[in-house]
Formats: sequence, C-alpha cells, structure tokens
Amino acid sequence: MQATLDAMYSRLSPTSRETMRKKIYSWINKRELINTMASKHTTASVKCRRHLGTGTTLTVEAEENLAKWVHSMRNDGVPVTYHMLRVMALDAAQDQGLSTTEFRAGWHWVHGFKRRHGLSLRARTRVGQQTPQDGEDVMAAFAERIRNIMKTESIDVVYNADQTAVNYEYLPTKTLNKKGEGTVWVRCGGKTKDRMTAMLLGDSSGKKHPLFLVLRTTKSKVKSVVQENLQLRQGFGKRLWQSVQTLQDSSGCRLYGNPTAWWNSDLSMEFLQYHFSQRTDRDTKKVLLIWDDFSAHFTDDVLAYAKELNVMLERVPPSYTWICQPADVAWNRPLKARLRQNWLDMIQLQLQESKQRGGTFKLVPPTRDMIVQWISNVWASLEKDTIVNGFKKCGLLDGVPAAEDVAGGVVEDDLLSSLLQTCAIEETIDPQMDFSLTEVDAE
Repeated sequence: MQATLDAMYSRLSPTSRETMRKKIYSWINKRELINTMASKHTTASVKCRRHLGTGTTLTVEAEENLAKWVHSMRNDGVPVTYHMLRVMALDAAQDQGLSTTEFRAGWHWVHGFKRRHGLSLRARTRVGQQTPQDGEDVMAAFAERIRNIMKTESIDVVYNADQTAVNYEYLPTKTLNKKGEGTVWVRCGGKTKDRMTAMLLGDSSGKKHPLFLVLRTTKSKVKSVVQENLQLRQGFGKRLWQSVQTLQDSSGCRLYGNPTAWWNSDLSMEFLQYHFSQRTDRDTKKVLLIWDDFSAHFTDDVLAYAKELNVMLERVPPSYTWICQPADVAWNRPLKARLRQNWLDMIQLQLQESKQRGGTFKLVPPTRDMIVQWISNVWASLEKDTIVNGFKKCGLLDGVPAAEDVAGGVVEDDLLSSLLQTCAIEETIDPQMDFSLTEVDAE
C-alpha cells in the first residue's frame, strides 16, 4: 500500500494520504462490483454508482410540467436557457417542500432532464417576429401569386437574384482555450472586416448566370474623374482598371467598384441591362425576376428601366426571404461552405510552407484576385439541382427537392492545433458575447 501511495499520490498531504489509503482499501473490498460495472458498456464510463431513487429530485409530475413549460415557451419563440430552467426547477422544488440544500438543480440534473425529455441546447438558426407557421402561410400565398403571373403572362422561366456578402477571411467562431480566461485572443490576416458584394442570378431551369461583384475602391476627390470612372471603367481608376479588366475576363464575372462595396440603384440598372437587354424576344415575351425588398432594387428609375426591358420585378415578401427566396433557401449555404473550405485549404498550404521554411508562421489573407476566383469557381461548381431545389422549396416549381449534401468549411483537428500553436487566430471577444462559453449539444 505504501508503495502504491508513493507512486500514485506522492504529492498528497499526510491527511489526504490517509484518506486515500482508506479509499483504496474500499476499492479492494468492492473489486468484484467494480469489475462488473467496468465490463458493462452502460456503466463503464461512470465515476460513481447510485441506485435509482436514492437521490433527492423532483417528482415525475413536476418534471412533466417543466417540460410542458419549455415546449410552450419555444412554441412562442421565447429562448429558454439553463439558468431559466434552473430557476423554474428550484421553484417547483420549493413547492414540493425541498430546500436549496436538498435540491440544487445542478448540471447533473439539467443533463438528465434534457435526456429524459428529448431536449438539447441549440444555437439559433433564425431571429424574427414571424413564426414558422406564418412563414409557411406567406410562402404559399407568394408562390400562388408567382404561379398566377407566370400563367397569365405565359412565362416559362422565373429568375431570382440575391446579393450576399463575400468575406476575405472566414475565422472560426470558436477555439480551444484555457478555461477561466475572460478574453480569447485570435490572430487573423488583418482583413476580417473586408468583404465584397456578390449578386447571384439563377433561374428555374437550373441555369446560373454570370456574377456581379462589387469591390471596395477609393473614390477620387475630383468629380469629373469620378464620373469618368463610372462611365468608362465601372467605378475603377485608370491604373487599377487594367488589372481589374484582366481579372474580369479570366473569371467571367462583372466587376464594379465603389467606396463601400455595397449595391446601389445604378448597379441595379447595369444588372438589368447586362442580363436582359439583349434578349431576342424582348419585345414579345416578358421576363419575371424575383428580388428581395431592398430599396436600390425598386427605385423609380429601376422600375422604369425594367418596364422598358419588358422585365417584371416581383418583391419577395419583406422579412420572409428565409422561406420565400430560392437563393436564401438553397443556394447561399453551400456557397458559403465552399468558400470557407477554400480559405481553410489556403491556411493549410501556408502552414505547410511555413514548416518547410522553419520560420515563424504569419497568416497572409487572400488577395482580391483570389477572392474573385474563389467565388467565381464556387458559383460555377453549384449543381443544377441545387438551383432548381431553391425554386421547388419555395413552391415556385412542382416536384420534390433533390437530396443535397452540404460539405466543406470544417476545421480539421490538425489544422486547428497548428493554428493554436502559432497563435494564428486578431479578435478580442467579449466573454458575454462568446458562444464558446455556452455549452451546445450536438444535434
């Protein structure tokens, strides 16, 4: 026994050493029971054993009432946190005559409650005042209106355009870190705030049309130069336009520049002109374009020009793009996942090159040219079924959506480990806003 204590518990104080000696003897006396428990899959990983019914807890009826309360709150869209659950559980325990020393609603009880009632702590996927049923009703009405327009105007193909931000860096929102630290520091390539705007356009036949990309560029202080850049060089200066024009030709995208990298009404008219003005049946057949309720899409000038091009513009119901717009329903998620995967592949390559050089790793952000090529290639790689699925899920086409597998954008363990070792992750996260401090169950 003394040899065991010296080998395994040499740092214990004399009092703790004596306590451990008695504990080991109790293990020896229960050797058969411990071996039996360790051989069973259901009990092999538990650290202690207690028969059911020996602990002080809530009654079955009280737990069922708590579960009903959770479901009623969620049906109303109200978030339920662990703290809220504990407060309600302690209140129920008080009604049973249990004191706070007899029942504490600790994390063991919380996890057991979740397991018994099929609950898990989930990250929110949508925020809004509208319930899922409201969304279904609005989608049905919107789909019926679009179908009636297509029937009345003899339109065979419907288009959907959607603008989305493309970031220069896709840093993970979580990282392994020492417990208890109030600040989680992450080093980046210095472009976490930089982005461009991409306008996607697809139609109900599954065809993907060339992207419109809006890049950030400085604005000249001379008004005449600003107008010249807008009219002749899509917003870019003379020197920059040479490289942008080459990039535009190689990527197959239309590139525009402004100081904010945001969409505006002038770009809306350029967009309509590029995609719809050269139709051979422009004078005899209308085109239906679904666009979200963004002010720059529906100015008087844009509406007048769309009418001139025989293009019917239909607004997606405000606040319901998440269920009524094909791009939001089916296109954007795989698009962003593949963009993130490109970013992770670039980091992996930089890590390998850094190890080969033997120097200090420094994360280099992607260039403008790289980002343009990434979004162009990713958009081209989206399957036809993905585009069509968006229209089917929104009720704009008949048929059952095809099965999809959204892959990519997952940080492998070895890559995350390398990033941690080199501190290659520059954001200071407020602990109150750090989701990594909140335990979230896997789905």
